[in-house]
Amino acid sequence: MPEFIARIGTSDGTVMERSFTAESEQALLADLKSREYLIFGVRRKSGLLGLLPGAGGANKVKMQEFLLFNQELAALIKAGLPIIASLDILTERRKNQAFRKALVDIRDRVRGGAALSEAFDAQGEMFPKIYSATVASGERSGEVANVLLRYIGYQKTILTLRQKVLGALIYPAILFAMSIGLVVVLITYVLPKFKDFYTDFGADLPLITKILVGLSDLIVGHLFLIIGVVVGLTVAVRSWVRTEAGRLGRDRLAVRLPIVGGIGHRFAISRFMRTLATLISGGIPVVTALGISARAVGNRHFESKLLDVERKVREGGSLWQGLEETGLFSDIAIEMTKVGESTGSLHDMLANVSDFYDEEIATLIARVMVFLEPVILICMGAFVAVIMIAIYLPLLRSYSQSSG
Repeated sequence: MPEFIARIGTSDGTVMERSFTAESEQALLADLKSREYLIFGVRRKSGLLGLLPGAGGANKVKMQEFLLFNQELAALIKAGLPIIASLDILTERRKNQAFRKALVDIRDRVRGGAALSEAFDAQGEMFPKIYSATVASGERSGEVANVLLRYIGYQKTILTLRQKVLGALIYPAILFAMSIGLVVVLITYVLPKFKDFYTDFGADLPLITKILVGLSDLIVGHLFLIIGVVVGLTVAVRSWVRTEAGRLGRDRLAVRLPIVGGIGHRFAISRFMRTLATLISGGIPVVTALGISARAVGNRHFESKLLDVERKVREGGSLWQGLEETGLFSDIAIEMTKVGESTGSLHDMLANVSDFYDEEIATLIARVMVFLEPVILICMGAFVAVIMIAIYLPLLRSYSQSSG
């Protein structure tokens, strides 16, 4: 759906700009009026601006900041403070203006009679859907503080796993970037210098040198065109990825890539299982929890298959059979889910499955690191060796001929 930026005023006199997603501008205006906002203007977010790296995420709250907020909120509620008073205190402490404005709206909604979970859910994509569902389960049971602590533990586990995966891939990424940078410098700067020398020297160039010199001339002579093509392709790809088909294609490719695809696959399954276990343990029905968990995976390819599981369970099918038919889960995950369903300890078994996948991810990362680093170093050395041979081979041949 298209994104809009609206300048609105609240009942307490605050004027702010916020990003909204809606079917159309008319639908957004109707929604804002129903919330009793004073509307100063609505504009559609620029398509070109939205394609730039980092665009569209300015109004999202960093997870670490959100977890700190929830720790403070849980502590205040446990101390006996009412939710509205707790929100008043925490709103004043926020330095992130987008987060602060959202909390002002949440506080006003709660003060107007809305449930805390409904107030957070009304903020759209600013906060994860699992959060509002988790808070709703706490409101039903009267244990909001305990549910918040459970949510904090869940997110910390997810963050730790994500940081472990990203941290393991940083060093290979740096090596790869350095390799590309070194090759580009040799081709665009070093080779042209030697080309002039070869011309003055009158050397007969070998084939490998002619190929690299030709490549160097092509890159240097059309540098701005190449940069323009790269930028255009980047914008086009980002535009395509914003479509439903593009997201699906990107996510399907992400789990099929060699080496890193297996890590992405296991991470998505681990996140799904842990989210489902957290929601079920909070008292949310399995069907509802399945829909939320499927959308929390962060992979549209997996999401479409897991939403099909939700449909089958709603129609009376068993969870383990639905998961097995997706082809995404290992045999041990299916068996543990089956045992959990039959014994009434589904959330414990799902948590165990998630832990099992986390261990698999750690093992796979270790194997990938052992394999990936030498491969990158060997490839980098081979590229540099080829270029250096192409540079010095004419000199060696000329020297050999003159000596003979």
